[in-house]
Amino acid sequence: MKKLIPVFLTLLFVVIGCKLPGALKDATSGTNSTGSSSSSKGGKATASSDPRADVVEASKKFLELPYFTANMEGEGQTEIKSQVQYAAPDRFHVKYLGGTGAGLEMIWIGTDSYMNANGKWTKMPSSNASIPNLRDTFTEEGLKKLKDVTFEGEDSVDGKPALVYAYKNVTPVGNYPFTSKIWVSQDTGVPLKIYVEYANGTLKNMTVNYDTESKVTIEPPIASAAK
Repeated sequence: MKKLIPVFLTLLFVVIGCKLPGALKDATSGTNSTGSSSSSKGGKATASSDPRADVVEASKKFLELPYFTANMEGEGQTEIKSQVQYAAPDRFHVKYLGGTGAGLEMIWIGTDSYMNANGKWTKMPSSNASIPNLRDTFTEEGLKKLKDVTFEGEDSVDGKPALVYAYKNVTPVGNYPFTSKIWVSQDTGVPLKIYVEYANGTLKNMTVNYDTESKVTIEPPIASAAK
């Protein structure tokens, strides 16, 4: 099962890192490369004359969320189907629902991590690198390589009005080029959905649907199982 941990990390970077590049210092000011304000104000989102700034602003709002759930489905050499839950500042709960690692479940709380395989929780060896730190590292490079951002029009996701943007980027690990579309909620300014197609590598495409409304609580597994 230890071999599956890098697979999970790759997926986590896909969900939070390369697809939503905005956790870097340059983006925290809410300005674009020309210094003008991006389009999302007071929670609401409207398309501006600078699509790149719109995506950066949506990314910043996403990274400020106290919690979210990401439901992921991907195609490649194997099926990928998983759910990632996040609770600020450093808690992640991942469930593999299909494909490689189906039935595997993992929890990260700071530098502590736990794995559930075959119904039994096991505490993993301590690590100095927490998931949030890895998240910050990869997103710092993400925005620098974001290019060819275009506004594709309006759409809806599960009945919620959204603004759609397309762009090109490369993955933080391996520098694999990809094209992506992101659906940004017109009501809240945060992403509702992302679709990515990869030019090469083992993953062909990935769809991620975000639930940013349902509260997420992540606690360590029961004490007896976590020892």
